[in-house]
Amino acid sequence: MRNNTPDFDGSFAPMCEMYIRQKRALGYKYEGGIWILRSFDNFSKTFDVKNYCITKELAQAWSEKRPHETDKYHANRIYEMRKFAEFLVKQGYESYAPRYKLQTSYSNHTPYIFSAEEIQRIFKHLDLMEYTPCSPIMHLSHPLIYRILYGCGMRISEVLNLRVEDVLIDKSIIRIKQGKNDKERLVPISSSLTNRISNYIAAVHKNHNGSHQFFYSRDDKAYCVSTFEKHFREILWEADIPYCGKSLGPRVHDVRHTFICHKLNQWAKDDVDLMTMLPVLSRYVGHENVAGTQWYLKLTAEAYPDITEKMNGLSGYVFPEIGDEYFETSETDGFCVYAV
Repeated sequence: MRNNTPDFDGSFAPMCEMYIRQKRALGYKYEGGIWILRSFDNFSKTFDVKNYCITKELAQAWSEKRPHETDKYHANRIYEMRKFAEFLVKQGYESYAPRYKLQTSYSNHTPYIFSAEEIQRIFKHLDLMEYTPCSPIMHLSHPLIYRILYGCGMRISEVLNLRVEDVLIDKSIIRIKQGKNDKERLVPISSSLTNRISNYIAAVHKNHNGSHQFFYSRDDKAYCVSTFEKHFREILWEADIPYCGKSLGPRVHDVRHTFICHKLNQWAKDDVDLMTMLPVLSRYVGHENVAGTQWYLKLTAEAYPDITEKMNGLSGYVFPEIGDEYFETSETDGFCVYAV
């Protein structure tokens, strides 16, 4: 096992180690949840655990919110316990894993949905970036990064973690190896975005192998998300879009929200069968299930009042109420119509 794997000595230690080996054998890094798993294993020492069974008593005790614990970490703890319980069941050990309905949110931030005109202003500013010796390829990488965010609805972390081998330019596909919840997916890209990416590759990746960072800083390392958040605030200023503070934004992740809402708005206006296309959109942006996309129906209705009746009709009674599965806080050429 890897050096970043902690030691397990609790009631579930052998199964925890087996669980981690299985996750990594499937290609997942599994580095964040592993520490929650160890905490759960240690927590279980005070319970009478028999035959690797997560009892109702243990599950409920683990799921209680702790003093000063954030909603996000509380949700993560329960999620990891549930996934581990599902693994135990598959191995033949009975375990209790109730489906909690958490009244939580990862953030109090209300997503900012950019207008098409605002998006154009952002790209106009990005395209005016000039070469600078302190960051030699920034004027090439940043305009493309933001176009991928808006043209594909990807998360900023997914874009910044790309390697050269992940961009299958001959197939017009970007491969996300480890998105949210360690899930892999293929993201088709538009012809206009494919052309821009091809030009970028020709300019900056002539002598790089497949493992090289696709977007990199002057020291050949990946950009960090916090740096992009700061840079994004500078872009907003230049594009004359008000920034209302850290908790209000707009944030880089709102570009992803905007892609989804713009797509839903376009489909609603074109009388596309949303019931058919929502699963496609859900898979495209990497949601765990279609219920995770329901939230965007209401968000789109608020951003575009002219389609409120159609969106409210869908979000009101077609989909089940969003429960604890959703904690999001950002296939054809015609699908990616926003790669401008």
